[in-house]
Amino acid sequence: MNKMKKFSVYLRAVLLAIMSVIAFMLSLRFFEIPDIMPACLYNAGVDVLGMFICTVLCFGCAGGKGDRFEESTYWLIGLILLIGLSFFNNEWLWYVMGVPQYRTWYLFMNVLTKLFDFGLVYLFYNYVKKTLEFEGKVAEWTDKASWILMIPFTLLAIANMFSPICFSVDESGVFHTEALYRLVDLYLVLIAPPTVYLIIKAKAPKRQKTVALSFIFIPIVHYIITGGAHGYATQYGSTLIAVILIYTVLFLDRSKKLASTQTELEMATLIQNSMIPDIFPPFPDKKEFDIYGSMDPAKEVGGDFYDFFLIDDDHLGIVMADVSGKGVPAALFMMASKIIIQSCAMLGVSAAETLTRTNEAICSNNQAQMFVTVWFGILELSTGRLTAANGGHEYPAIMKDGRFELYNDKHGFVIGGFPESKYSEYELQLEPGDKLFLYTDGVPEATDRDKNLFTTERMLEALNKEPLAAPRKILQNVREAVDDFVKEAEQFDDLTMLCIEYLGKKS
Repeated sequence: MNKMKKFSVYLRAVLLAIMSVIAFMLSLRFFEIPDIMPACLYNAGVDVLGMFICTVLCFGCAGGKGDRFEESTYWLIGLILLIGLSFFNNEWLWYVMGVPQYRTWYLFMNVLTKLFDFGLVYLFYNYVKKTLEFEGKVAEWTDKASWILMIPFTLLAIANMFSPICFSVDESGVFHTEALYRLVDLYLVLIAPPTVYLIIKAKAPKRQKTVALSFIFIPIVHYIITGGAHGYATQYGSTLIAVILIYTVLFLDRSKKLASTQTELEMATLIQNSMIPDIFPPFPDKKEFDIYGSMDPAKEVGGDFYDFFLIDDDHLGIVMADVSGKGVPAALFMMASKIIIQSCAMLGVSAAETLTRTNEAICSNNQAQMFVTVWFGILELSTGRLTAANGGHEYPAIMKDGRFELYNDKHGFVIGGFPESKYSEYELQLEPGDKLFLYTDGVPEATDRDKNLFTTERMLEALNKEPLAAPRKILQNVREAVDDFVKEAEQFDDLTMLCIEYLGKKS
């Protein structure tokens, strides 16, 4: 979550609590029953406060980006909000019970409470399903049954408002059970056993399964202890305790796992960064060129990379590449690709042959079926002759006569696609002062909040802002233009750029 999103979430939680308190205070003034007002106010205040604390806890702590856990957190938030509404509903029940003129309202609120029960069971099942990752046929059946069965039971509860088939309220406001009263609890009876089975069979630590089961068993134990007296009205308190236990344990386990993962990611980032040239100028004794590169991954580690190395005293190898995917898998594939490209280039073969051999090596054992787009060039320092080959990568930008333009070179297929792919090369003549700009698709495809692309046109405008500037300044101008365009939008893809200026052979 970014800061604005977190602030919005907190604000909504605060407004929810304030509105709940105000609504209850207004209701007290409306009904004007002074003898039970203090008790009702106390009960409602505690319930609303508990709902507010739990809502802020869930929203505030759900800051991770793990898709499965983040999705399950939304189910838990809905679960707690529903419990809060149930609390508030029970305050109304206690408040109007025994008041004849509110008999219809009392009946309606009892029906609403039954609907809350269905919602609690449904949300709980979906939360533990996402968190504990249920699998198998039983999970598939329960998944469908959890929402299909809710339809007839919801209709049954609503029908009770028009005909007392399950429960009723007499003229004095007294609650009566009818012959089909327990039928509305059948939804819980049908969903609970397979849910318990799935929790026990889940591939999760025992403490996680134990706290998940507490959601079912703590309210049952509570009801047995109270002997049914006020058990229905107060069981939401024990339910809330179970939810807090569930979230506390799962959140702590997740925090430990994230801490371990974060340490590993930091190490992976360190290893990856050590493989990318980041010392400029890289060859102080070489005065024929000026070069600068940058890589900003969208995640902790990325799949883009640039590279440059001396093949011999007069030839500089230049690489710009983009691996499919993101994160750790892309980073691992990136490091392997980088090593293979440099190894093939150091054999002294042409640019096209380098990509051909790299493709054969990657395809020979590519079980993950990943691929990488590569632009590779060899610059002859003494003459400025550049031979290059393109394996499905972006068009390079060339600055001649004081202006950058895209060079529509011939593309070969991506590296790692087909082992039989062959690559052709082309030749460019760089004169002193000419520049070459290489980049990955994260630059032209950077998006703002409205999903508009930065585009190559805007990239060329940034390049031509100061085309005669040094390579470092060229990259700085492009990055500033991208940042000004995307503003607060989250970076979607890796941003990798490299610029080289040919200075010519110094006498």
